Amino acid sequence: MKDQALLWTDGRWHMLFSEVTDDAALPGGVRWDVGTATSADLVHWSSPAPWPAQRGVIGVASPDVVRSPTGTFVVTYDSGPGQVGGGQPKLYYRTSKDLVTWSAAQPLGLSLADGAGDRMIDPALAWTGHGLILGYKEGTDSQHFEIAWSRSGSLAGPWVAVGRPDISVFGDTVENYEFLTVDGHWDLVATSNTLDQPWMFSLVGDPLVPASWLRWTKGTALQIPAQTWDTGTGVSSVGYEHANSVFVCNAHATDGYYYATYAGSDELTSFGGWGHAKIGIARSTDLVHWQVPG
Repeated sequence: MKDQALLWTDGRWHMLFSEVTDDAALPGGVRWDVGTATSADLVHWSSPAPWPAQRGVIGVASPDVVRSPTGTFVVTYDSGPGQVGGGQPKLYYRTSKDLVTWSAAQPLGLSLADGAGDRMIDPALAWTGHGLILGYKEGTDSQHFEIAWSRSGSLAGPWVAVGRPDISVFGDTVENYEFLTVDGHWDLVATSNTLDQPWMFSLVGDPLVPASWLRWTKGTALQIPAQTWDTGTGVSSVGYEHANSVFVCNAHATDGYYYATYAGSDELTSFGGWGHAKIGIARSTDLVHWQVPG
């Protein structure tokens, strides 16, 4: 399990995540699906419930969840390894009123990169009060963080490409995006494409101006304490995963904490080379000092 997203609503924690449901489904690969689970205390969880299979794709992965201005929950994700019949992954979304019953899958931003060889993954949304911002990762050998804008605020678009944000970590791009507000300003939580480390950036300009979403602060690494299950030999992202695909839930106004969920593994050989990933949680009062359960 990895690529988790977490939120609190109606007295329960709700988590969505990528999970391997068949580790021999594809030649040399695995099948990913999106699963869900709930908890009252972040300790005891319901059994993972995978989404029904989606027509036309080979698995789905990398969910991100936000609430629209109308109160509807929107989960964005990509089509895992790709499309049935060939082609690179594309973006999709589903909506829900209760995080239990979901709409049919709908394509997201397909006009931005509609070629069969155009790869789009890791979508994230931000309603700004002046349309809708979409962040996603594009490319295969050369990969880039891209921003697009829907002036209407509709998930159906029309979408306009804005450009590539001025973010570089270890001389490379970032992935696994999440937009969130902290103390009234927009922030980005992302994972470095090199070494898979968690980072946080703040928007520099006016969020109502689409071009502002290309300008971010230098960024700060999130110092998540290491544990035995997310530490191994060698280098993180090569021999093991320490704190990959971090997602921050802002509950500071409720109980004084920010909660970060993340994926880790002490090896990267099983499950098609992804490792037997598990989901961990840390919390912080200031987004600087993080604690993990004792």
